[in-house]
Amino acid sequence: MENRWILSPARQLTEEETSLVWQKPATHIESEAERRISAEVYRNWTRGEMKLTTILLEGDAGSGKTQLAKALSANFGLPYTKVTCFADMDKSDILGSILPVLPEDGNKAEAVTYNYYPSEIVQAYEKGWLLEIQEPTVIRDAAVLMALNSALEPEGSINLPTRIAHRHPDFIAVITTNRGYNGCRPLNEALRDRVQHSEKMDLPAVEVMMERGLAKTGCTDQELLLTFARAIVLLDQTAKANAIKGVAGMRSYFFWVDAVLQGSKTVEALYHKVIYKITTDPDEILILEQALAKQGMLAALEKVSQQSGRAQGEIMEIHAEGTMDAQFSAPAPDDMPAVALRKSADSEGHANDDGENTSSTQSSDQGENGNPIYHELQPTSPEELERQKRDFRKHLNQQAREMVKGSCHEKVNLIVHRPEATLAHRREYEQIASGLLPVIRELVRKTAPLLEHEVATEFGKSRLYGTKFHAEKLASPDFRCFSQKCPPNEEPSLAVALRIDESASMSAFGRLTAAKQAAVAVYEFCTSCGIPTLIYGDTADRSPLERMSLYSYIDYENPSLNDKYSLMAIQGHSNNRDGMALRILSEKLLQAPQKTKLLISISDGQPKALPDYTGEVALADMKEVIRDYSRQGIVFLAAAIGQDKETLCDIYGPERYLDITDLRQLPARLVQVIAKYL
Repeated sequence: MENRWILSPARQLTEEETSLVWQKPATHIESEAERRISAEVYRNWTRGEMKLTTILLEGDAGSGKTQLAKALSANFGLPYTKVTCFADMDKSDILGSILPVLPEDGNKAEAVTYNYYPSEIVQAYEKGWLLEIQEPTVIRDAAVLMALNSALEPEGSINLPTRIAHRHPDFIAVITTNRGYNGCRPLNEALRDRVQHSEKMDLPAVEVMMERGLAKTGCTDQELLLTFARAIVLLDQTAKANAIKGVAGMRSYFFWVDAVLQGSKTVEALYHKVIYKITTDPDEILILEQALAKQGMLAALEKVSQQSGRAQGEIMEIHAEGTMDAQFSAPAPDDMPAVALRKSADSEGHANDDGENTSSTQSSDQGENGNPIYHELQPTSPEELERQKRDFRKHLNQQAREMVKGSCHEKVNLIVHRPEATLAHRREYEQIASGLLPVIRELVRKTAPLLEHEVATEFGKSRLYGTKFHAEKLASPDFRCFSQKCPPNEEPSLAVALRIDESASMSAFGRLTAAKQAAVAVYEFCTSCGIPTLIYGDTADRSPLERMSLYSYIDYENPSLNDKYSLMAIQGHSNNRDGMALRILSEKLLQAPQKTKLLISISDGQPKALPDYTGEVALADMKEVIRDYSRQGIVFLAAAIGQDKETLCDIYGPERYLDITDLRQLPARLVQVIAKYL
């Protein structure tokens, strides 16, 4: 298409100048700012004093300033050149230099001559090129800025050592500068005053980012492009809001998308392509991770990383019999979808089993009590999810305070927290789980026969409503065309609560790592077996206004709000008020309908909290809690992993005591104990 913004159509460029006119690549996406500036300059080009010849592009790194300057060169048909300013820049860098020239024959007797060599600025100024001046805000010498100011006068001239250089009528200066970066100063007022058009360069709209990402990387996965773009925008906004100096820009976006397309893991690439470019400070990284978690971006990134649509035009063959390995054929034509499923040539037979009789179809749309499960057509919005989390946290706080009324802990200031998982927590969890899952799966396989009575295996047919529709009964006059899964006759047999001591001493000797591994093992095993689970941590004396802190990581009361990755937020804090934590978890277990209620406490020492919860007072309180709730059916088990094992054995009793000498055995031992109670 013919360029509609050529400023001087009659001008004849030299061969050198023609080569300097920027050529837009196929990946270039025209932005709104580009169209606006091009139209403004073109409209005013012949209006004398209203002519636009100096443009300011101010914005963060990666916002597209240089790309826009080059695009203007292509739109206007002007040769493009640039000068990058630096702190010690002097007037010779603006005006050019006079340098000695030695005789060509090397005769030192001849007089040395001197030649003037114009700077890039002077060449563009005299020849009518488009000049990009990068980062003039770093220049320290005021005299240099004054020389630069004179060069930007609309009808100005530059006094050179050998002559006076006059401004070419086609000369355009585009100043590009960052905002508030280290080493940068506010743009000189005189220089800013000479600007006739200014653009605030921010990240483009998400839709534009996606278009550019597609053009740059060739990625056709719209969900990936959209999710990554939203993550970049969120990180950029969070960095600015928290005065973090780094920036998440378009360059980070392109290289992140490209890394994932080349096989890198989504979250791992996010750190190396985006987050570590913003900052490497642990506290600032934590702020960025929390922002991603709060806005639901972690789940969105995980969903994108798990999708199988990375085949890029390949066909996956599904084998009906024999090997389960996937084979890939040659790339498909452009008009075919990214991933297609087909039956391979060596497959035999057909699916002739009754779908109603398979276990996978029997459990899809019914809850444990046989009632239908209603599926939402749209996922919960981040705002709604945040409101639900806030309401549940408030409920847990009210519930915990009610549970300690009438005890010695009634007047202790208590706060129940719901820790948020970060990207680092997610990576740590996956690393721990990868080593534990083989053992857990084997235990689940051995335990599964014990759980058969908890899973419905029969369907009641000829119902007016249900989860299965039978077309062969459509002509029946009684309208009984459905079947419904029968609920189990017995309640699930076991509920488990895991209490983790988060006192400061847990940070020593690898105890905290062992506690995290145990929490992962218990959660994965119980989830696989359908066992309702509570996983709580606690500490005391975090502050005078927070004498007791509970950390609700997993709570079966509202499973949809659980985040298993938050288990990696377990850490050592201060003191421990064990009796209060055991009382609250026991009360929660009593409300569960399961027949067997198991409470496991992981601790490395005896209780101690301010002002006087220590010694015989604390021991007596713990023994009272264990005695009272044992009578009500709570089964206590203490996993002792510290130096006070004898004291813990005395508190809980030998029959409720598990001595863990080798911390590496803790996860497997706890899972084995839980399996025994099924």
